[in-house]
Formats: sequence, C-alpha cells, structure tokens
Amino acid sequence: MAALYLVSQPDAHRFSILAEEFPVKLSAFNELSRDIRKAGIEIKHLVLLDNKIFIEQGCVELFLRRFGHELRGMRYTPAGRFARNIVTVRGIDVAWYSLLKEQDQ
Repeated sequence: MAALYLVSQPDAHRFSILAEEFPVKLSAFNELSRDIRKAGIEIKHLVLLDNKIFIEQGCVELFLRRFGHELRGMRYTPAGRFARNIVTVRGIDVAWYSLLKEQDQ
C-alpha cells in the first residue's frame, strides 16, 4: 500500500551578496528594470529576492509591444478575484495582476 507524505516545499534559494552569481543577477535585474522604465512602463514593485518585477496592469499592452520578442514562458495563477500573470524576460519574472472575469450563469 502506498503512503502519501505531505512535505512543505524547501525554502527557495536566497541571494547572497557573497555568491559569485549575485553581481550577474543584480546587473541583469537592474538593466531590465531600467529598460522597462525607459519604455514608459510604470513599475509597481521590485522584488530582487524573488527575481520579480511587478508592473501596472494598464501598462501591459505597452510592455508586450516593447518586450514581446523577449518573452519566455507565460503563465498565470488565480489569486482570489485576480489572476497573477507572469512572463519571463531575460531570466527575470515580470508580473502584473488582472481582474478575473466571472462566468455567466
């Protein structure tokens, strides 16, 4: 008989300023955030530890026009009445929230 063991996820690898890859990741994160701002896209939050940049939902169309050719992996996660949309650009997750549409009953 098989057993099911529920185990919490291991803690995500945290950045360490002593790690060799830290300056490279920080540089890529800063470069993308600068390019996003230069394109006129409003940044809501920068979360370096999670390697995520959150942008305003109203700027998504502009973001997709400007960075569409660099997109890698598009996904979304329901979060209550909202969906968290995430795309990867240059190895960094760019996210925004959009309102979920209710189904007609």
